[in-house]
Amino acid sequence: MKKSMISLVVMLMMVCTAKAQSLVTYKAYGKNWGQENVSMVNKPNGIIYRLRVDKQCTDLPVVPEAQGLELFISEPTDMGWLALYRKPMGARDYNFVVVLYDHSKQPTATVNLCDISNNRYCEVQDVRWDTDTHHLLFNMACPSYASEINGRGSKLYCYDVAQRSMVWETGYLVSNDIFILDRDFVYCAYGFTNEKDYLYMLDKRTGKQYSKVPMTSKVHYMEKQVKNGKEYLYVVDYKDNLFAFTINGKPAQVQPEVFTVVYATSDDGFLNVRSQPSNTGAIIGKLWTQMHGLGHGVLREKGDRWSKVSVDDVTGWVYNGYLGTQNWYDGTGRTKLIAKREQTPIYGENYVGEGDYPLFTTVKKGTLIADQYDEIEGYYVLKTGHDYLFIRKGDVEVVAQ
Repeated sequence: MKKSMISLVVMLMMVCTAKAQSLVTYKAYGKNWGQENVSMVNKPNGIIYRLRVDKQCTDLPVVPEAQGLELFISEPTDMGWLALYRKPMGARDYNFVVVLYDHSKQPTATVNLCDISNNRYCEVQDVRWDTDTHHLLFNMACPSYASEINGRGSKLYCYDVAQRSMVWETGYLVSNDIFILDRDFVYCAYGFTNEKDYLYMLDKRTGKQYSKVPMTSKVHYMEKQVKNGKEYLYVVDYKDNLFAFTINGKPAQVQPEVFTVVYATSDDGFLNVRSQPSNTGAIIGKLWTQMHGLGHGVLREKGDRWSKVSVDDVTGWVYNGYLGTQNWYDGTGRTKLIAKREQTPIYGENYVGEGDYPLFTTVKKGTLIADQYDEIEGYYVLKTGHDYLFIRKGDVEVVAQ
């Protein structure tokens, strides 16, 4: 009896978890959705073509493995640049090569997607770099009916470039056309003219399937938005109908929020801070590059393509492709500093008056500030370049790790 009760509890927990982490239909807008401000930022060449074309940098050096291939995507990443090269659309065979570059546009890694997936009969229809895990995600999809290849297509793959190993891959008929990432999940879809159409939500780190939502027509655009603190996934199908889904039961973060300073990495020396996470948002400020090794903005919310930051007295959104981050916590220190006031002040270096430091920013109670720090009279010190940050000892808890 006891074993039966335990089994029942475990089953109920699994069912509740499955229900908690799911996509739930919020609203079907039909074709009249212009007012919903779907920006198409995830597919800048529009929604007609399977493979997005997004050439933001055309002077990247071509590595030998990409010689004779066309550049289709060159977009900024937190590490520098990602480029996707392929044979022309009309070619009878396939070859897809991803090259990663550093910020100075020097190649750091080359990956032949056909080789690592053991697939030369499908085409890559989307590829994304995950800034959280530093994994490369891509799909290999049949450009025609799945029956023509016995259903052996449209997988989604997650590859660890540094380790040169596949992290996970889905089953067949899970991903063609676009997919997008956020902090926890991959959103992808499969469909074709007279085949069954589905929208999926997968765990980004394991590939585990949380949701499989039937669609009446193939999905060919997706975009995530945050409105009034709630996340929505907007989906456009092949018939130009818009649907919105709520994203329920996102997993809790593994650790508390970490104090993170941000700065621009763009060639022109700054990032526009916008009123909303879109290129159409009004410019309300600027985030500059590092000065003396220190950024002057603070990360408030990390997004998949846009992040919310505070700069001076302005809070807005910046594009992740040119966003640099720095913090003083990496989990290796013996002790960590945790903010214990509701608005714990962090001070800058320049003196004001008799030994006072100017306010740099405040962080909320419970924020993990650092495990790499020094001490001076009355303060803990965060070092970078020759501009430092200071926290009063009485404003933080010191906790052993």
